[in-house]
Amino acid sequence: MQIRSKSPIAAAVFLAVCGGALAQQTQVVVPEVSVTAPAPSTRGFSPFAESTRVEEDKWPQIPCTTSRISFGVGGKCQNGNPSETFLTLSSGSGRDKRCDIAHQLTIFQNGSLSVEADALIFDPYKVTAVGFQDKDCTVWSGFLNLPDDFKDLNQVTRRGGNWRNFTHDNTQSVMAFTNGGHGCVAVERLGPPWHGGYVWVVHASICQSDARMVQTADIDRVLGELRLQTYDPAGNVARGPD
Repeated sequence: MQIRSKSPIAAAVFLAVCGGALAQQTQVVVPEVSVTAPAPSTRGFSPFAESTRVEEDKWPQIPCTTSRISFGVGGKCQNGNPSETFLTLSSGSGRDKRCDIAHQLTIFQNGSLSVEADALIFDPYKVTAVGFQDKDCTVWSGFLNLPDDFKDLNQVTRRGGNWRNFTHDNTQSVMAFTNGGHGCVAVERLGPPWHGGYVWVVHASICQSDARMVQTADIDRVLGELRLQTYDPAGNVARGPD
């Protein structure tokens, strides 16, 4: 999917190419941020210091009531490896340099649609005993080489074939595929902008119970009904949502 390196050279490359196109969603209220730097363009380089690959067989299951991404009742939720960016990793070694990005997953059924969705998500306003999140903490798209990266999105897309009809705009990328006779799409949706990146980024595979195509209205409905919890309760001394 991507080459991930913790070397100083990789960190230097990231510092040179950071930036990003801004996309506006309405899950949380964030201040306006003006960013003029170009988007990362180095092929194969991940802006994250840890792997962001979804590995369902290795991620422990957690209660969906505590997950940062979930959907109603009856679904399954899993906790992946938390991450941070190379910018925050390389900006200093002090304890005040924090970037707590959660990576969690939910799998559920929505009518005739089978959905697997993961979110990279962080709390821009988190305050701990040692201070705020680092000023360079932000969520980047997990993918740099779309549409090819969609094929390794999760366990569903890894079984997929007949990839086609890639579409892309400032807030969402979609590509259709087939999995065992089921019509499916892979989706990347970008959340509210924050310091050149985003507060959250959601990736999802959505499949019909038969060979029918997943429609745009299906994608909007499913992702619109996801519960995304921006507030991070872990070690947070800031006031949570009412």
